[in-house]
Amino acid sequence: MSNVTKRVLAMSLKGLLAKRPLDAITIQDIVDDAGVSRKTFYYHFQDVYALLEWILVDEGKRILEGNITADTWQQGLRNVLAYFQNNRAMILNIHRSLQYNNDFFKVHVTELVQPLLEQIFEAQPRQELVPAEDKAFILRLYSFGLVALVLHWIGDGMKPDAEYLMEQLQRIFSGSMDYVIQKCLGS
Repeated sequence: MSNVTKRVLAMSLKGLLAKRPLDAITIQDIVDDAGVSRKTFYYHFQDVYALLEWILVDEGKRILEGNITADTWQQGLRNVLAYFQNNRAMILNIHRSLQYNNDFFKVHVTELVQPLLEQIFEAQPRQELVPAEDKAFILRLYSFGLVALVLHWIGDGMKPDAEYLMEQLQRIFSGSMDYVIQKCLGS
């Protein structure tokens, strides 16, 4: 029953986010829309941000399900970008509300792309020879770049479209991580 109530609250918040910014939505708005009491809301979530975090984590898992391997990372990233574009109004309203405190959104976008980057790394030739600290640095570098790019894309109103952005990313990623790994190995 608990997940059912969480999903009802999540659907209410998502519906409200399609119409207005996060910072203009109150717990009372959510419970009125969901048809539950404030006590029910607080039983499941501390505040609106905790509910939003639950939504992002829950939907993130579903978006990436089965697409976090070296062979399917492109589809995983394509799914992330398509999710953002398909939920454009909601994502833009979250982004606008959090633009001065972007760490919240940045953390969740990072959690979506980090497993994909790890799989790309693991698929590279000779990656097992890369020292752990160099691997961590490479993954951080790619993660920061990709997350900043995605957040900038969202901030620009998700233009160009997700598929065009994906094509650009595939072109850049193709061979670039292998090159960086070879440079770390002194090749």
